Amino acid sequence: MVLYKKAAVFTLSTDELETHDYQPLVHVPGSHQGVLDRCETHQITIGGRYPDVLGFTHADRVFAVEVKGSSGLLRGIGQALTYQQGAHVSYLAAAADTVGQHTDLLRSKGVGVIGATDDGVTRWSGPPTSESHEQVVDIEGQLSVRLRRSDISGDIASLSLAQPLNYLAPVVAVDQHGTLAGDELVDVIEAEYGFGAGTQARRSALSLGLLEGTGRFTLTDQGELAATVLRGSGISTLEELDAIKSDVGRSTVVAEHQPLAILLRNCYERHPEFRLLLDALRKEGPRIHFPDLIRRLVHEYPNVFLNTFCTRAGRTRARELIEAGQVSRIYEEEAVWKDIIRTNVLFNFVQQLKHIGVLAAETRSHSGKISEYDPNAKPWVLRDDR
Repeated sequence: MVLYKKAAVFTLSTDELETHDYQPLVHVPGSHQGVLDRCETHQITIGGRYPDVLGFTHADRVFAVEVKGSSGLLRGIGQALTYQQGAHVSYLAAAADTVGQHTDLLRSKGVGVIGATDDGVTRWSGPPTSESHEQVVDIEGQLSVRLRRSDISGDIASLSLAQPLNYLAPVVAVDQHGTLAGDELVDVIEAEYGFGAGTQARRSALSLGLLEGTGRFTLTDQGELAATVLRGSGISTLEELDAIKSDVGRSTVVAEHQPLAILLRNCYERHPEFRLLLDALRKEGPRIHFPDLIRRLVHEYPNVFLNTFCTRAGRTRARELIEAGQVSRIYEEEAVWKDIIRTNVLFNFVQQLKHIGVLAAETRSHSGKISEYDPNAKPWVLRDDR
């Protein structure tokens, strides 16, 4: 029997996936760097684990592949079964003579088989059945960020400022002055808008798909549309945008300038992560107890939870709990979720959601230590759009 290393099966499997018109993203450890010559990477988890290969099939269904060599097949079977939570079709790829011994078991469990030899992939067996896919909407949204919406370059955790009008400052600056280098853009915002967090505003405009570029920045099509709306609202300069922000003051954008709130909300809702979060909020509303929201996110939209609500260290801990089958601890144990959650979710993000008209004005944000946060005293309340 020829022994195959995982790296060899990895290369052959991704080649075969592309011949079937699949769109693969890979999660590649350091020993398999050769795969990166052709495939982009992902950081998307299913059940706390990173699928070796993840993407859309030719029929726009989510697929996940666990790759093994000539060993570790039983562990691979367990991982492929886990991926059924978030993929329409799940495969185990391994050396053909090894995985062939488990084909009947895999197919009975709804897992497809990809077998590799020196001649390439000689066994391809799609899953015969469809299992439960409780997280598939979440995975589809995450993949869409990477594969379908190239103008959106960041996650919504990067939207770190409490007043979302600040995210329009780079749009006004570039619309008025033309293409600007990063430092030039920040300088213009500071000089003409009187705002010292120009770097954060630029990063957030990129995340919302309003700007594009690296060294120099221009407006995307969505940014051009936003600039047109702003000009139609009488905002052509940063000084005029600053006057609007001052006018809003301690109120909300939706209460004082509804057209601008609609513009901002439309920008947010173009982001797949935000759309999934909004779906979760609507399911929990109209009055939302924060631990209940965490529970829904962890079970139905775990990647949105990990990417949006967690600190960097908290993200690692949450994944470990999910992988260990201790998901309930994340939302049932107050000490656990307070250790995992980013503090600015309870203040800055709540303020943003109020400004764009998702949360009602009576929703109280929390600006103190997260250890002092009382979710019973400060529920999130959805705004009634009627």
